[in-house]
Amino acid sequence: MFPHSYGKLVTCVVGRIYDVVVDLRETSPTYLRWSAAILSDDNRRQMYIPPNCGHGFYTLAERNTVVYCQGGVYQPATERDLLWSDPLVNVYWPLQTGITPVLSDKDLSAPYLHENEVQVNPLRERYLVIGASGQVGGALMEALRHRSKEIVAIGTYNSHPREGMLSFSLEEAGRSEEVCRDLLTMVRPSVIIICAAFTWTDGCEREPEKAQLVNCTAVLNLAQCAKVINSKVVFYSTDYVFPGSDGDDIPDGGYSESSPCKPLQTYGETKYRAEQKLLTVHPEALILRTSTVFGPEIQGKNFVYQLVTNMTSGKDMTLTNVKCTPTYNRDLAAMTLKLIDKGCSGIYHVVGDEAMAKLEFARRVARCLDVEMSKLRVAENVNVSSGCKRPKDVILSSEKRKQELPGFTCRNVEEAIADWLENGVGKPLKA
Repeated sequence: MFPHSYGKLVTCVVGRIYDVVVDLRETSPTYLRWSAAILSDDNRRQMYIPPNCGHGFYTLAERNTVVYCQGGVYQPATERDLLWSDPLVNVYWPLQTGITPVLSDKDLSAPYLHENEVQVNPLRERYLVIGASGQVGGALMEALRHRSKEIVAIGTYNSHPREGMLSFSLEEAGRSEEVCRDLLTMVRPSVIIICAAFTWTDGCEREPEKAQLVNCTAVLNLAQCAKVINSKVVFYSTDYVFPGSDGDDIPDGGYSESSPCKPLQTYGETKYRAEQKLLTVHPEALILRTSTVFGPEIQGKNFVYQLVTNMTSGKDMTLTNVKCTPTYNRDLAAMTLKLIDKGCSGIYHVVGDEAMAKLEFARRVARCLDVEMSKLRVAENVNVSSGCKRPKDVILSSEKRKQELPGFTCRNVEEAIADWLENGVGKPLKA
């Protein structure tokens, strides 16, 4: 691991390598931290090595060609050596069992760092948020930034690029476990939070194979790879695993975590299937069922955004009187992190503290924002907008969560909207 006074761009034009950069700049806040990426002729990724940062790579294929585009020439007098296996830096190398890496004499003779010669901040845990560009993932990234002294938050996106996030497709992950293995090899997270999903219920009916790949198979592939590196898996599920009042007698107080699941449509089926298989593959996983999530987000797609857009533009909006449990995304993120901190596993219902009809929810939001409600229309049929079956009056009981987190109270609709307006991020709520 040898730093230079100039920066360089690393490209693997033939083969496949595990490329590592270590910050050796003593005044940097990330001094002695490392990061890795898998570079190959297939993925066409490149790694930039800043000046005065250490660099090394491990080959993952038999034949490899690596090209450097660098901003200077080799100057031996400015070099500083770092042993590739120095325990103080603790770089992870994906060495196969029983394989001894081929090292140069220079690598073998590099010195150890001594703890009494360097000032190093405590190692921070790495949290990987799959789907960090969405409303749940975005709220998690926001919450994790407030804990940056103890946790490094690394996010992924699929179709909505975000600066500093990694591109990752659950559809590709469902087709290939190697895609999952590569991501976890690079990031080495202690916790993986899977927020992304194929949530469009009508789309799931039209593309059931995609729904299975994204909502179930990809989750299991991630869990298999997570188990190998001893990472905690957190998976968001849905109230759609239940049939609601049309197909069931709802227990007093709502469905509990142990209530029988009978999903009515492909979306609910794939999420329920993922729940069952995940706990078989990774028994320590944490599964969080939630409902009617709203709050600030970049994409601006949730129910509240749709409501405000329709009402301010004078469009009719037809809603039903089916009951739901609206959940503010910042409260959902806070509860998630608290359950992780407590080492919880198994299934929890993580929803807001209020149950109400969808129409009442809309009216309360409209009053908070002082928008016209005359265009709201009432429909009796829960499936008014499509032929896809949707559960009616699905109320999730959150007693188990309340017992686990007795000091936490979710904000009501009015408090949530007030917080949103005061601390807005992403797409503005009002034009």
